[in-house]
Amino acid sequence: MWEGLRGRVETDGTATVLAVPAYLYNINFGDRVNVMRSEENALVATGLNHDALNFTFRVLLNSDEPNAWQPLATELARLGCIVDVMSPRFLAISCSETLSQDVADQLFTLQNNSVLHYETGRTQLPSHK
Repeated sequence: MWEGLRGRVETDGTATVLAVPAYLYNINFGDRVNVMRSEENALVATGLNHDALNFTFRVLLNSDEPNAWQPLATELARLGCIVDVMSPRFLAISCSETLSQDVADQLFTLQNNSVLHYETGRTQLPSHK
């Protein structure tokens, strides 16, 4: 799967991810990734170099109301999360490891109340070295 993300090329040749991945798994805001140039001259991530220990959540709201995303996005931003609004119903959220369980609990409750569906962007937990 391909997803275009903002990033910053570092002096060591890696790139720092400066966007919340909406579709990729196990790559998160702030991570450093190994990169190579494609035949089209685009930088392509080839793997994780350094885990920044952020967590990504993807949220699909059940409401068709165009501004339904605003209360949740505002609340999560106030907690310290980064929120990318992909569409009025689809949000990509990044938070620190310390906030991740609180955010997951809040999203779980909203999912149980039929407000939204969510998933985490991590299929594996970070290793603490």
